[in-house]
Amino acid sequence: MQWVRIHPFIQNWPGGGSPPVFDISADENGSAVIELAWDPQALRSPSTYAPNPLRYYSTEVLFNERLTNDDGTVNNVNIPPQTITLVDNHATWTMPADLWNAYLQESLKTLNSPPNSTFSHNIYYRVRVTPPGSSSAVMWPDDATLRGPFAQSAPHIGMLRISATPSSQVIPDEEAIGGVNAVPGIPSRLTGEIIRAIWRDLPESDTNRQSLAALFGHAVFRSSPAVLRSKLLVLWLFAGPWARRHMSRLLDRRTMIGSNVVTPIIEKTDLRGGKSLVDNLLALLTITPHPDMAAVTTHEQLLDDVIREILDPNGQINQGAAGTCVVTTIQTLLIGVNPAEYARLMVGLLSRQGTTRLANGDQVSIPAAIYQIARYATGVGGSAFLMRTYSELGFQATMIRYGQGSRFPALIGTPQNINQIFQQTISAGLFSNETKRVLDGIFNVNFTTHYIPSPATMAQWQAAQPGLRDGFVRDLPGLQQAMVLDVFWGAPYSSGHGVLGIRRDNSRIFFKNPQYPGSAPAPGVAAGGNATNPPRRYEDPTQSLESITEADLSTWIRGYWVPATAIG
Repeated sequence: MQWVRIHPFIQNWPGGGSPPVFDISADENGSAVIELAWDPQALRSPSTYAPNPLRYYSTEVLFNERLTNDDGTVNNVNIPPQTITLVDNHATWTMPADLWNAYLQESLKTLNSPPNSTFSHNIYYRVRVTPPGSSSAVMWPDDATLRGPFAQSAPHIGMLRISATPSSQVIPDEEAIGGVNAVPGIPSRLTGEIIRAIWRDLPESDTNRQSLAALFGHAVFRSSPAVLRSKLLVLWLFAGPWARRHMSRLLDRRTMIGSNVVTPIIEKTDLRGGKSLVDNLLALLTITPHPDMAAVTTHEQLLDDVIREILDPNGQINQGAAGTCVVTTIQTLLIGVNPAEYARLMVGLLSRQGTTRLANGDQVSIPAAIYQIARYATGVGGSAFLMRTYSELGFQATMIRYGQGSRFPALIGTPQNINQIFQQTISAGLFSNETKRVLDGIFNVNFTTHYIPSPATMAQWQAAQPGLRDGFVRDLPGLQQAMVLDVFWGAPYSSGHGVLGIRRDNSRIFFKNPQYPGSAPAPGVAAGGNATNPPRRYEDPTQSLESITEADLSTWIRGYWVPATAIG
């Protein structure tokens, strides 16, 4: 056995709801033992702690203790040892109700003045699995994760504090709540009960309850069929704190499906299988996450990761190498026209297998060890390596590997070879024919390349650029969709930089520059400001939107790609 992981179905569990449910996965079957503790120290030092034995619990031993409730009464908690067996590399474990209630009582004690419990509302967990015929177990997280200055960030489940005065408001959409447990593929049949508990028991000032109220009140939600509303509630519950707060933005977003015809992206279907964005996002709840993603401790982090990238695409993994930005641009194009297809690809690329099929049927897989980012302290030339989401890293690295084909380093397996593969994904971009291959594969549409082949002299570039510019300003409005545009960056006739042409307006070309995310524009970027090399104006940095005059584009354009038909 090489690895094992454990994830609660949601990272923050309402104190007034049903007990938490955990998902266990490994690369082999075996018998599992789960440990829970108030703090990482207790996980590293199993013991019967006094005065409160709740500080440490293990499923393999009898827990028989008399515990004092918040009101002073005494409750005898008797939980026999439990057998947890992995079947098909997977098991599900629900915390015993009496144990969960005991933690709830400790949570209530912390609300007293002064508090009469040291419980921090966090329950740290780990798992060890012993495969058949073995005398040794594989454990996660290990002791190294549970010590040092970052130990408090070790995998844990948070208990959402309940309100002293439960809400008397009737839940706004009982029909949708009633259907959540019938949503195919969701890992728990307690979903409706948990949502009711959040609505009933969390204070109205709690951000989770506020985001749920905003979802109930959103016009797109209210106008959707009951089945879709139920799925949206499940998505909201499992999407993680950040994504829950921004769920209304997901419902606000539109994409074009015809000439001047738009639709909410939650109704868009993917290019291979015909599943909606919501269905593909929910599918992330059923996969076994790739074991190299050590920072992923719950399924909701996968949802949060992908939703974050959909709402705010960026290309931070490519910092220091402008030539790789064309892959960032392709990602932004795909998210803009069909986020359902992007989510479908991520279901495969973030899974244990790390593989998927493009819209044209080609199978692709992530480069070896690409998710082991902790092994790579620096990027190209010693510059800092920055990455915000695993979905960004997985998509762009995979597309570079697919586009380069035989030019991409072969896997040998040595540390030097693995590092070479990693460096290739952040420093080596795509040639024009490789860009076409990626675009053709992702959209299953034939793209025409308008590009001056290398090598070319400066005089040849200068002679060809006006014609390239004229073709682009003609094709962009005619296509009525965004187009991948490559421009020189930093100095004329140097490296190319991919951007996403959006529209032609008043003799200017407006484009997204997804090398930086709208949520964190590069230093010095301010709306209305100007830049050089190439000369451009920052229109709306929160959308990575910039513009360049058509006259300037004629001396900075390098090439562009046009699909034979509408994409997405």
